[in-house]
Amino acid sequence: MKKGLGFTVRKKELKRINTITEIGESVEEKGNMDVEIVLDVMHFLKKYNTAVFFTGDSDFLALITYLRNGKKKVYTFSSKNNVSQELRTGTDGYFDVLKIEEDIWGRELKHRPEPTDLP
Repeated sequence: MKKGLGFTVRKKELKRINTITEIGESVEEKGNMDVEIVLDVMHFLKKYNTAVFFTGDSDFLALITYLRNGKKKVYTFSSKNNVSQELRTGTDGYFDVLKIEEDIWGRELKHRPEPTDLP
């Protein structure tokens, strides 16, 4: 998305949490970038007219409401099973990522190979 489309991509190392339950041991990976997203949104507030969020987390509703009250356009991308009703109806537009055609960006999307497909 970074190349040619004008998006800024922010990354953060995943936090790995080991858990042990009755059914066994597992590792949960979390990205928790909520604070970083809010800081970026507020820091660059005067540099954009439209905000696009890839989330279904209703915790962002206060930020989205603030942006819309400030006359910013706000769009949310998520999947129908992972989005709160507040985000579906509280933005200028909601898009289900599971229904996006592959040529939405004007070219065919190239998917990364699955880890098992790597040489």
